[in-house]
Amino acid sequence: MSRKIAFVVAAACLFALAPITGRFGLIVASVSLVWLSVLVAVAASGSVSALAVASGAAGALAGGLLASLLPAAAGAALVACAFVERTTRIRTPAMRALHVLFACAAGALAGFLSAAFASSSFAITAVAVVVAAVVCALPLLVPADDPVAHALDLASRSLSGSAREYLANGAKLRRFASDVTLDRNIDTSVTATWRSLLRLAEARVRLEHTLGQLPSGEMDVLGMVDQRIEEHVRALMRAYAAVDTASAASVALDDVAKKDVEATADSLEEVGRALVEVRDACTTPALRGTLPRVPSRIGP
Repeated sequence: MSRKIAFVVAAACLFALAPITGRFGLIVASVSLVWLSVLVAVAASGSVSALAVASGAAGALAGGLLASLLPAAAGAALVACAFVERTTRIRTPAMRALHVLFACAAGALAGFLSAAFASSSFAITAVAVVVAAVVCALPLLVPADDPVAHALDLASRSLSGSAREYLANGAKLRRFASDVTLDRNIDTSVTATWRSLLRLAEARVRLEHTLGQLPSGEMDVLGMVDQRIEEHVRALMRAYAAVDTASAASVALDDVAKKDVEATADSLEEVGRALVEVRDACTTPALRGTLPRVPSRIGP
């Protein structure tokens, strides 16, 4: 959720300042447009990567060229380029095409709104910018793979042996664990372990490409890297299994609500039994005459 909010804020800044950057000179306008476009691309990606930065800069170039002629096309180019890195992480071709379509349509609408209301009053311009920013988040409705899981999956496909299996298992674990909430101290250690696993995967891929050129004495390094990958994946699996176990245990031990419901049920059952006893006492002929007569009126 925080990443989506960051993207909306970055898109609002881009479409609020893009129509007026030309007033500050060519250099300031160019730097501002490129910086804001890269910021939007990084926010859309969720991570700082070379592809996100490059696609954001390309979007700034395309948007700058088309802004004066076709604002809608400029907006479409900006948003589509901002989502290039995320598009590569869409797992099916159909969903990838839908993601690109959403990005182009949302960017075109955002560019049109930003240019059409740039000279309006402050309130109207602000509303148009907010609407444009929210519309730009439309591609985020299409689910994308986690960046770490995607990188591990790509690395596993280019490897052979045990490292391939363990990196694939690491990618599956990352997809499962992306929504798991960890303690702050544990989260720091787990994040560092994921980064170390990514570095090991990159090193293993480079070794795979030079596998036929390695001297026989350096093959031990390959085995050591494979072992380290296995250790990292197993450690992450144990960590998330421990967190799930602790979470399940805390849920199982939290029976305060159950006890309250049981106490309420017991109380209602006692009231029900008392009412049944009173009713039976009133309807039994042997006891009907023993009940005191209640006067119909009070007074002389």
